[in-house]
Amino acid sequence: MGEQWVVHLPCAGEFIAVLQIENAMLGRGRLPRWASVALAEGMWILTQALWGDYQPFSVWAIAFNGLRFLAASFLFGGTIPHKIRTLVICGVSILGYENLVGALIATVWHIPLSEAWRIPYGAILYGVITNAVVWLVIQLLKRSFVPMDFRQRLAANAFLCVAAAMNCVLAVYGQELEYAPMMLLICTGMTLSVAAYFALLNMFSAQTLQASRIQGQIKMEQERSDALMESYRTQRRLTHDFANHMDAVGFYLNRGDIQGAKAYLAGISQKVAAGTAVVNTNHPLLDALLTREYRKAAQKGAILQFDLCDLRQFPLSDTDLVTVMCNLLDNAVEAAAAADPPQIQLRIRRLEGEYIVSVRNRVARDVEVPKGSLPATTKTGQGHGMGMANVCSVLDRSGGEYTISCRDRWFCFTFTLPAGSPAEQVGFVCEREGESV
Repeated sequence: MGEQWVVHLPCAGEFIAVLQIENAMLGRGRLPRWASVALAEGMWILTQALWGDYQPFSVWAIAFNGLRFLAASFLFGGTIPHKIRTLVICGVSILGYENLVGALIATVWHIPLSEAWRIPYGAILYGVITNAVVWLVIQLLKRSFVPMDFRQRLAANAFLCVAAAMNCVLAVYGQELEYAPMMLLICTGMTLSVAAYFALLNMFSAQTLQASRIQGQIKMEQERSDALMESYRTQRRLTHDFANHMDAVGFYLNRGDIQGAKAYLAGISQKVAAGTAVVNTNHPLLDALLTREYRKAAQKGAILQFDLCDLRQFPLSDTDLVTVMCNLLDNAVEAAAAADPPQIQLRIRRLEGEYIVSVRNRVARDVEVPKGSLPATTKTGQGHGMGMANVCSVLDRSGGEYTISCRDRWFCFTFTLPAGSPAEQVGFVCEREGESV
């Protein structure tokens, strides 16, 4: 093997590692993935052959490889800013790793840094290990990556640029150091600082994202709660005005004005129908909530049936109640609307010091429910949405227990909550075409 190509081997291994990073960060472009990789490899061979007398660790070598990495990124997806950010990350990771390994080899074998890459089998082993490490890191990041907001992303980009520039300086001028352990110490410190920075950034990003989601959820549920209470207050006002409406109808009848009475009744019937609760559980917010879900189900052609008890002492706060019931019933309505028959059943009972709540709905096909976890579905897909995670969080916090099952195209979410003082059970059954008490 010629000495010139021995120098090329580490560069080839690093280029393949860069392709892994670009593929993971930028995704598929217009060409099939195999075609993108093949073209990128062909481009590397052509440019390396045209270069001729390759001088590693020079300013021109670093600039040339940077341009080559950038050109390869256009075979993948992503926007121009994404490609530039990927190039900086490649510079930090690949060049920093190269500096660290070179310094380690020079320190262990007691050779100059410039000679560390002239060992044939060592160069091949370096390329294999480099790609294995890059693949492993990519897999780990896929599992633990947390999206960053704009300010965190800006700070991360600035730090990456500084780290890339420092690695470039170390690559060019570090080869002239006569004491390899000093280079090893510097490179180790650089690597640890980058790793620590991004570990802390990922942790803070996770906390920020969680706080943002919680705030958004609280705001959404508060708005829904306010809307439901407004609906309930409207219904109460209409009920309070019932006697006045009857007096007005009586006035028209006493005058013999049948048409006037009919017109008056037609004018108020729509308002009364829109504001009247379809259930009465002695829990105003829950009555308004279930009324809204009942009407939503009817609009989608689904049949929502209730089997309820007296819920004036139901042990959930207003915000938690909205989170649990709205998410469960919204999911049930969406899933049942696509099933045949489109049925939903809500049953709440108080038995032996606890409330038992069951939400059952038809689904178009059985949903896989892994043991000990939630169904792997979203609101854009079949079945039930990501809001179930919020439901389970509330139940865990409230001391409740829950089970999920799906058999014979019936999806069922059942949970229990510790009850307060006993409450008299009153049965309510309400179907789409009417109700009975």
